[in-house]
Amino acid sequence: MQRALIVFGAWSAVALLFAIQMHFQTTPDTAARPWGWILAWQFTGWWSWALFTAPVCAFASWAVRRIRRPALLIAAHVPMAVLIAVACAGFEGGLKWAFGLWRTPHTFVTGVTDGLSIWWTFNVLVYAMVGGLYHAWRAQRLEMQLVQARLDALVGQLQPHFLFNTLHTISAFVLEDPKQANRMIARLSELLRQSFNRERGPLVTLEEEFELLDHYVAIQEARFGDRLRVTFRVDPRAASAMVPTLLLQPLVENAIRHGVAPNGRVAEIEIAATRDGDRVHLAVRDNGPGINGDPAPGNGGSGLGLANTRARLQELYGASQHFALANAPGSGGALATIEIPYSDHARDHR
Repeated sequence: MQRALIVFGAWSAVALLFAIQMHFQTTPDTAARPWGWILAWQFTGWWSWALFTAPVCAFASWAVRRIRRPALLIAAHVPMAVLIAVACAGFEGGLKWAFGLWRTPHTFVTGVTDGLSIWWTFNVLVYAMVGGLYHAWRAQRLEMQLVQARLDALVGQLQPHFLFNTLHTISAFVLEDPKQANRMIARLSELLRQSFNRERGPLVTLEEEFELLDHYVAIQEARFGDRLRVTFRVDPRAASAMVPTLLLQPLVENAIRHGVAPNGRVAEIEIAATRDGDRVHLAVRDNGPGINGDPAPGNGGSGLGLANTRARLQELYGASQHFALANAPGSGGALATIEIPYSDHARDHR
């Protein structure tokens, strides 16, 4: 309802601007148009577009999630632009006939045909404007989600107890193993540098994502020592796949937090990435206590990092993605799985 009010409010503002323009366009040799007729003429036209905004945005949302190449995306909009432009023009012509706004005698059919001949080409431009605004809004929204993801990652990585434990571990190695201390400082420095790197776009290759993840894992392994064992299994065919930046870190953080137990048991974390045709499968598994309650997909994962991961996947891929956090089969623990379309071109998502 709120979005509908915003849409109608925006088109109402456009209608008022065009009504003012039409009023001052009256020439001395023509009869003055009454304000009531001017407003009715403009509002029937622009409110028609208020009704057709929803299908334009729905198609744009559907297309951008399924068509990765910009040229093909634009090509897909062309027939839809013509269809919407013709439909809106005919609807506007019929609506003006219904309200008796045509200044010459018209039937319903002539009102519709005159509307088509007058406005369909102009409506193609309006369609382009609406579609362009939708894609700009979506890009801005993705950018905001990326910023939020970085903040969530930093909250997980830079919260006081993480920094305290990391620095405490480093201080313990300074005298016992200076080389290990230097390596940890270098890892922490690189982790901070990449986390704050503004050049990292909304998508990176899976290989780059694992490079960042490796710094985080190395620090945690140094912190927990023999109590943490992390295994990477990466399909070489998936290394070039484009994935949302900072996608895996919240999942690994969640697995380590629940996998490391105070009783001295070794926490085993397995991070896997495979490619199956045009699909990329990612999985993070731990041997912790698992998830309480029903292990159905969608349960669990209510933390900020996991909730943000779920929202970003939905925004980027829509129904073509799958994210689940469930109890792992067999030996227990939790299993987080992600399935997204394979793409090796960052520009396909931008």
